Amino acid sequence: MKKHLLLIFALFVSLSMFSQRTYRAFGWKLTKDIPKNELKINLGTSIFASFPEIAYERIINSDLSAGASLGVSLDDIYATDLLFTPYVRWFFGGNQENLQKYGAGFFIEANGGIFTKEKETIYYENETFAAVYDNVTGAGVGLALGWKYLSGNNWVGEIYAGGGRDFVNGGGYPRLGITIGKRF
Repeated sequence: MKKHLLLIFALFVSLSMFSQRTYRAFGWKLTKDIPKNELKINLGTSIFASFPEIAYERIINSDLSAGASLGVSLDDIYATDLLFTPYVRWFFGGNQENLQKYGAGFFIEANGGIFTKEKETIYYENETFAAVYDNVTGAGVGLALGWKYLSGNNWVGEIYAGGGRDFVNGGGYPRLGITIGKRF
């Protein structure tokens, strides 16, 4: 009896250790794991606004993903000095049947933004103007619309535009990008 229990236990352990996910595509069962992680760089803001931004995104299922991006301003061109943006994307082009469209196509993004920026306050005193610069921290939520392309060898390209509302200081923050990256 002990040998039978030990054999059943060993069978369950081996099944759980060596099991694979099974996906269906075009009516066929596939046991290959679909890559669900992406690492991207925003070329649009890096080149045109001196604001390099990197992003990590995790594909949750065929039409939903979550990620975060971090950008740092190198000049005073961009609206923020430092921007951390966690986001959730809902895709309208992917489905379980077509692995090439898994987590790709047109999307709507809901994002949150935590950022710092330099705020200028101008005072008028004794017929002269004086400017005082303060670093302020803001936080808010926003929306963006975009489109993601996934190549056959898991390269990712996307374009998106949107913005968010700053609930701490008033105003807002931009959410723009032309990104390229790799899904792994």
